[in-house]
Amino acid sequence: MAISRTAIERALDDLVSHEEGMRFQALAVVLGKKRWPQLIAHERKKDFGLDAYAPPSQTPEGVGKGLAASITPTLKKISSDAQTARTKFPELRQLLFVTAGKVGNADRMKWENELQHEHRLELLIIGREEIITLLMIPENADLGPRFLRLDVDSGTQLADVIDRTRGAAVAVTRAWARRTQGQPLVDLAAVRLDPKGAESSDELSLEQIDQLLSQSRRIVLEGPAGRGKTTTLVQLAQRPRNAGTPLLVDFPAWTSSRQGILEYIAGMPDFLAAGLTATDLARVQQTEPLLFLLNGWNEIAESNSAHANAALRELERHFPSAGIIVATRTHHLTPPLPGALRVRLLHLRRAQRKAYLVARLGDQGTALLTRLDADLSLDELTLTPFILSVVASLFEVDAAIPSTRIGVLAQVVGVQAERDEHRNALQAPPIFGHQVDYLKALATEMTRCGAVLLTEADACATVAAVSGELANNGQIDLVGPPTILAALAGHHLLERVDYPEVAFRFEHQQLQEYFAALDIREQLFNLLDDYNVTDRFAVDYVNDPAWAEPLRMIAEACAEPADDGGTNEKNTRAGAKLVEMALAVDLVFAGELAQLCGLGVWDKVRALVGERFRTVYAFPDGNYRHYAVAAMLAAAHDDFSDIIVPLLSDNDQQTRLETYRLWPDLRVSSLGQKWRDEVRGWTEEARADFVSELLHHRMDGDVAIFAVDDDSIVVKKAAVEGLMWTRSETMLTVVLKSMDPQTFEQVVREYVDLMPTAIRSKTVTAMRSFIESSTDHPARLRAALDLVGIGETDLDSVIKDAMAALPAGDMRTLAQHYIQPALEYLCSVRSKTPQVIDSTGCSADSGWRRSSDCRILGGDSPRIDALGQYLFAN
Repeated sequence: MAISRTAIERALDDLVSHEEGMRFQALAVVLGKKRWPQLIAHERKKDFGLDAYAPPSQTPEGVGKGLAASITPTLKKISSDAQTARTKFPELRQLLFVTAGKVGNADRMKWENELQHEHRLELLIIGREEIITLLMIPENADLGPRFLRLDVDSGTQLADVIDRTRGAAVAVTRAWARRTQGQPLVDLAAVRLDPKGAESSDELSLEQIDQLLSQSRRIVLEGPAGRGKTTTLVQLAQRPRNAGTPLLVDFPAWTSSRQGILEYIAGMPDFLAAGLTATDLARVQQTEPLLFLLNGWNEIAESNSAHANAALRELERHFPSAGIIVATRTHHLTPPLPGALRVRLLHLRRAQRKAYLVARLGDQGTALLTRLDADLSLDELTLTPFILSVVASLFEVDAAIPSTRIGVLAQVVGVQAERDEHRNALQAPPIFGHQVDYLKALATEMTRCGAVLLTEADACATVAAVSGELANNGQIDLVGPPTILAALAGHHLLERVDYPEVAFRFEHQQLQEYFAALDIREQLFNLLDDYNVTDRFAVDYVNDPAWAEPLRMIAEACAEPADDGGTNEKNTRAGAKLVEMALAVDLVFAGELAQLCGLGVWDKVRALVGERFRTVYAFPDGNYRHYAVAAMLAAAHDDFSDIIVPLLSDNDQQTRLETYRLWPDLRVSSLGQKWRDEVRGWTEEARADFVSELLHHRMDGDVAIFAVDDDSIVVKKAAVEGLMWTRSETMLTVVLKSMDPQTFEQVVREYVDLMPTAIRSKTVTAMRSFIESSTDHPARLRAALDLVGIGETDLDSVIKDAMAALPAGDMRTLAQHYIQPALEYLCSVRSKTPQVIDSTGCSADSGWRRSSDCRILGGDSPRIDALGQYLFAN
């Protein structure tokens, strides 16, 4: 059987700590012979710097190859061995260094360059990670017992436990994935956050996040409502992996159980069914890396926050070799994971949205895309995965699709209630058509507690209060709460959870927030002009972060036009009161609500809001000024353009960028209706910053067209970079087509892999034109390789020509990133089929093993000669 990673790591650590270099040397030579079978092992001691050597006559490439081993990797050790070896073995050209220690990429590159420069040797390294990987391969299972004294037989029983653990983990993941069953999934990207929470330019793919998790990293995965945090955790758990068992854990449920993490997992039904105990899992984690995927840090009830904090700290401390990722909305309390990488999920790219809709709806996906493109509000809403999924569901049943989030959710709830399998049941006992009353009460109680779960006892108490009131009013017959809860879970958007205790939750937190918004919206409508009542509402809701999303939904609803003037007036009055209350709590939140409430509410509150914002801005303290500017930008009205415009057009770039960072979702409405004329008068640098910052965070067609009309190359390039970041191919194509040929060529060479498919032909033509006209031969070669990278063919003659023209002095510096990929391409072309390229740079099964045919270029003259022979002979 294969040996576990942890067992190998411990054996290597034991070998190093006891300084058993001789035992490691034997293992190193065996591993080296698997790479280079021609190696001949040397006697120990007085080995002249090499533990094994293959003379040129024995190698296919006709060069000497040597192996040196050490339990502790240092440049001094390698250089010493190399110097001795070159003296005794003058034909040595390649050195394989095998070490039990870790060698980072930076050290690896430094050592390779040092040996190339000082000793004219090509260095290849088998480090600790590669040794572990090799020993885990089943065909190498006998090496562990022979050289590292690993007892394979004692692990047979543990192997069964590991297999059962993996099986149970897969079953748990499958249960989490049922909500998206039958729907296409999108691999979302994330952006790295700095310690202050600001976004960097470092984007991470799902694969990169998974790699970091597998390296025992701590990761905090942030994202606003509906951005795809839970789905991303499920996708991470579903990814194939050679080692490590991913464990999906509902964070609130775990911490409320007051159990240790292994006890909680062992109590899951799938783990109980597999006959696994917490002791079994403890044994597994000593051998097999565990990956903890914790969902819902922000969903922890306030009463449970201290325990959750302590539980996460304990998990981080007791499982140092485990990968840990915590998914959460941006929260005022950050998960306590020292040294954690913070990343934020990005919006869907438009190309991803298109692919999702086509995959889910087929040809009808194009019709929905046309609808989204024509509705700016809906276009922006559907860049959130959950809303996109909901809108697609509405489209499938030919239901109306509103342009606000609360409208979309209302429509989903209505469609669900009208389904054939639910309609009659919801109108009959025990619900009697009052499902919304029960769901509002449950949602409000959950949100009040800062949780997404209600225990059965609390849920029964909440439902009993509602049913009691309805019965007293003669609207229903009194029914037991358990019966009502069972009906709601069976026929609506409520879910029953059976572990670690019976509880109830909504299918998605956004649905919980929708019903909570309905409840407090009624309270807001009924507020009297009484200071005490208003103040109580502000304290209970506006000043509590748990209610932020429901309040945003209410603000959106206040902006919706109604059929009758009375409802419009009620919405305007409620929105104005909401903004006024927020002014006493948080200026930025007040500005955000004012923008969501629309112009009708703004006309009522502009004087009060303007006076408050300007008063704070007048404070001499810079922090207060930043606070006020952020609030002004959040409001997105031109009342403050006299302050905003000078900041965004300032000659100091730091002042400009600092302003953009205060509220990244800046809208052109902040600059006034004539913003185009205003921005045209700014400096080129200020215009470029304006275009870059706005398009980086959201696709604004007006801003993109502004860049098209701008004569500045710098501004157009800024627009291109922003649109490439958001993958807005349609507008990106428009901007690119507005460029002159020279600028277009510069952009193509820099971003060839990101160019829109609509102008692929133009892209390829520009690249080939550059190759034909340029005298910069390394750049010509790079351009040709980039064309290969996007799938272009018939480039072998171009690549040969560019390589033949390279100055001899560039060979060393260009070997890894230019020469080797070029040779790999030429080898694959010669063999007519795609080939796997081995460590010599040649196809493993092409038969090209003669030294005159194909070699990796390290800079020494025999290899350069080989390149020349290859080029001119073929």
